[in-house]
Amino acid sequence: MIALNSSVRMVTLQFSFSNPDAVPQTVKRSEQETPDERNERKSHSSGVMVIKPTERCSIAEFLGELEAAGYEIVDAFYKERINAKDPHRERVYHMVRFLFARRELVNLSDEFKKMRDNVRIALSEMCRVALWRVRVFSNPFYKNGEEILDQRAVIINLEARKPLFHPDGQPVIVWQKDKNGERVGDAPLPLKPDYYLRIVGDIAQLVTV
Repeated sequence: MIALNSSVRMVTLQFSFSNPDAVPQTVKRSEQETPDERNERKSHSSGVMVIKPTERCSIAEFLGELEAAGYEIVDAFYKERINAKDPHRERVYHMVRFLFARRELVNLSDEFKKMRDNVRIALSEMCRVALWRVRVFSNPFYKNGEEILDQRAVIINLEARKPLFHPDGQPVIVWQKDKNGERVGDAPLPLKPDYYLRIVGDIAQLVTV
């Protein structure tokens, strides 16, 4: 868990998945990541994990709660990234990143002002239609290459996408299983989250029903 208050200047929702059809069309495209870019990105990883990887999480309520906590979407982009598990560096995965800043610090570009409403709609849909593995990091906040003391940037990583609906809109159904992996019940049921990423007070945390 982590407090989202004035010391957290920026919150990033970063989705990673293998299905290109899940990439919103309204989000701007960037050039595919190069090996040098990947190495540079990995060398700057200096955050502290505050929520460990947790499967089957819903974030359906998180967007509205983040905005109510005083954050506003300021940018979004999509980029193909290199899959480090592929030794030949031929496979990629799809990364979509949405950036939020404290409302009192927001300074939007003219380009993003025109697309912001559509981007928010696309993000809301991504939050609604799937479950995710959630990892959360608290990172130093940098401005113009300099670290700003007492300020943080929170990165919420969302991976291992599990769609809640089939392409025809019908819910995905699964058998319930006991702790030994054996089926229970008379019939499969719609896929349900085990956890919800919520903001309670000003604390971002995973909760159960």
